[in-house]
Amino acid sequence: MVGISSSLARWITAPGPDPQNPLLRLGLDLPAPPVSATWLVTGLGTFRAHVNGVEVGEGRLEPGLTDPRSRVQVVELEIATLLHRGENVLGIELGRGFHTMTTPNEWRWHEAPWRSPVRAWALLRLHLADGSSRAVATGEDWRTRPGPVTFDSMYEGETFAPTEDPAAWTRPGYDAADWEPVLVARTSRSARRRAELPEPVMQRRVQEPVVEQDEIVPELVSSTLTRAVLDMGRVIAGWCEFSLADDVPADAPPLELVARHAEKLREDGRVDAANPHVHTDRFQEDRVLLHPAYARSFAPRHSYKGFRYVEVEAAPGDLARLRVTGFLAHADLRAASTLTSADPYLQRFDAAMRASLLNNMHHVPTDSPSQEKNGWTGDALTALAAMTTSFDMRRMLRKWLDDQVDAQRPDGSLAVISPSPGWGYEELSPAPEWTCLLPMLLEEMVVEHGEADLVARHAPAAGRYLAHELGRRDGDGLIGGVLGDYLSPGSPGPAPEDRRLSATLHVARALRALAHALELAGEEPAADGSALLDPAGLRAEAEALERAVNTVFLDPERGLYRDPDPDSPGSRAYRQTSNILPLAFDVVPAEHVDAVVAHLVEDIEARGDHHDCGHLGVRHLLPVLSRHGHGALALRVLENPTAPGWRAWLEAGNATLAEKWEDPRSHSHYFMGTPVTWIHEHALGLQRGRDGWQEFRVAPDPDVPVGRLTMTRRTDLGEIVLKVDRDARTLSLTVPDGTSAQVLLPGLERDLGPGEHVLTW
Repeated sequence: MVGISSSLARWITAPGPDPQNPLLRLGLDLPAPPVSATWLVTGLGTFRAHVNGVEVGEGRLEPGLTDPRSRVQVVELEIATLLHRGENVLGIELGRGFHTMTTPNEWRWHEAPWRSPVRAWALLRLHLADGSSRAVATGEDWRTRPGPVTFDSMYEGETFAPTEDPAAWTRPGYDAADWEPVLVARTSRSARRRAELPEPVMQRRVQEPVVEQDEIVPELVSSTLTRAVLDMGRVIAGWCEFSLADDVPADAPPLELVARHAEKLREDGRVDAANPHVHTDRFQEDRVLLHPAYARSFAPRHSYKGFRYVEVEAAPGDLARLRVTGFLAHADLRAASTLTSADPYLQRFDAAMRASLLNNMHHVPTDSPSQEKNGWTGDALTALAAMTTSFDMRRMLRKWLDDQVDAQRPDGSLAVISPSPGWGYEELSPAPEWTCLLPMLLEEMVVEHGEADLVARHAPAAGRYLAHELGRRDGDGLIGGVLGDYLSPGSPGPAPEDRRLSATLHVARALRALAHALELAGEEPAADGSALLDPAGLRAEAEALERAVNTVFLDPERGLYRDPDPDSPGSRAYRQTSNILPLAFDVVPAEHVDAVVAHLVEDIEARGDHHDCGHLGVRHLLPVLSRHGHGALALRVLENPTAPGWRAWLEAGNATLAEKWEDPRSHSHYFMGTPVTWIHEHALGLQRGRDGWQEFRVAPDPDVPVGRLTMTRRTDLGEIVLKVDRDARTLSLTVPDGTSAQVLLPGLERDLGPGEHVLTW
């Protein structure tokens, strides 16, 4: 990866110990118009860039959170068409983001070890029409003053209190005579006006930008003289724009409002804007002052929210002067697939999972757009197949791999959230069902996209992590964890059963994943004595863990997995996930498979076709049922209209999925939506080959009573189009060039090469 030399420009900030929303400005006189102009810009935490009164760059919340002690991302902007001969203005405004957060919160972002004043770095390279070239960098000639956003927080919201036209400073001709000189970071050449800064790796932004995707006119839910509650129709991630109506005259009095955002309403009809993990009285709340003469609208500039409802309060009569528009904003990911179904519920479920995923794509995959905004690794580990099937995730996942490796401790351990401000190594940890994402993600990237370079770069870190986990084995040869099958029905959080089963099996699975990734990459990473990097040795360790699970948990006489301690809570009842995972990971001895499956089916049916799973179990339950001849039961579980189940969420009017089965905090949380993978891989039957899409499999489960299903799937080798019609007993398939497909249908097995194919059975 080619880096950018930080010495090409200087880091600048505003005077004061902790400047809020500084505006940074440079007047630039050009003797000729530019032929080309490339502007490299970044900020700690968020920045917005301006040229001659025009905001440049479609991305929001740039440049994306990293640990700036390790790396900082830089955004490249082409601005030649905005510059001209004569006076020009370059402007950068800064927000806190997660870099300089002041909001006390559970995860200690306000105490991050990198915390320092917000600051900017920029370099403009110009080639002018007169044949000359020049470079313009941030440095001592820039000037600054506070901006109109007097407070910003990713959790609390923003306060907008302008005293002049908020865009005036970005235009030529503006009088900036009273602006102050900036503070400049220390260099070896100068100690004048300096501010301390580590020297990170600087690289061009890796992941897709966050952009506005949709504009929503909300519907009125309720109103009083001073308060209105508005409904966006679905939970979105993004923000609202607050504008004065066109007929409000310029000499009208200002309008002051407070807008609170939430995913749900309280029983009294007001928004439920609360978060016990954010330790302030303000949450997802914008405080806005609009001036008819010069500041007629405002949308948050350095934060986003997760919400369906917005409650606006203003003085009597002011609400009639106000217009509110919602904006959906998330990473600009390209869709990798489409799905249609004769069963409307399956199509609706698939759409809800995609919407839930997108609401959580903001530079890294997060867990909820409202409650946390944290990059929980375990959520992504269960949803990895759903992510890469739904969207082209390679750029975002490449960036996130860097974040995870940057945060690895010397002992090999990883945090359960990434990036992390130092939280999640001890808190809710160890949790291998989360942190095993690193080796699993390496395998996914090389299988899905052939990204072998990532294996060479990051396999040593993955090997060190797995060595750390193996070093935690107990006297039974098992690895413990504190979370397990998180949020199973009736559970407030960690699984009630012995969590060593799920933790140990995930480490075993990760060992096998790293071995596979190393073999596919075909190159040996740099030797590291603390890392496991030998495929044969990795698989041997995995086998030892799997044997330990069977020794401790498998009851061969009863044909099921149970807790070994008769006094532990989970042993008092059959636990579905404890039996699903050994089946899913193929560790059940062959002679016991039928009995383990039979007990699982018996328990599901005894519960009225309900599961009893948290996030691990729901990911693997339906595929396990289909693999063992119970596809019809799998569909009944998925479509069960009563709790605990997904259909009740969607039938209640939700377009996204909830976090948990009882009283969910968040209604845009993807980690319970992973049964969507069963729709793709079993109801339809499209399954990627073990080593990638060169050889894939099509095996629609004949036991699933769904007539027509259609899916398109983009791969690096071309687009697959699959249509399954069980009613007409036909299958049509487009096999891209350079690939082949094994098709399994009732009484029929065919190997197909590139081209268009139609089969009947």
